[in-house]
Amino acid sequence: MNVYGTEQIRNVVLLGHGGAGKTTVAEALAHVTGVTTRMGKVPDGNTISDYDKEEVKRQFSISTTLIPLEYQGESGPIKINLLDTPGFSIL
Repeated sequence: MNVYGTEQIRNVVLLGHGGAGKTTVAEALAHVTGVTTRMGKVPDGNTISDYDKEEVKRQFSISTTLIPLEYQGESGPIKINLLDTPGFSIL
């Protein structure tokens, strides 16, 4: 595992209403950066951030998921902590 300094770490939160496409954007970023070899789909229940049985059943995020990404930036490697947040309140 690589060790990153604070200047190389980015924390990115995906926020929006339910159904806005946050999980799909997370899937696309994971695919583009090489974390996954295929893009999962929410209707198919095979996304990397919605893995809980209840999330798959309801087809939306219930809890926030951290997706670690590594990207080669202009000034060297960058670690991106991507947070996929729920858009629905289940309270």
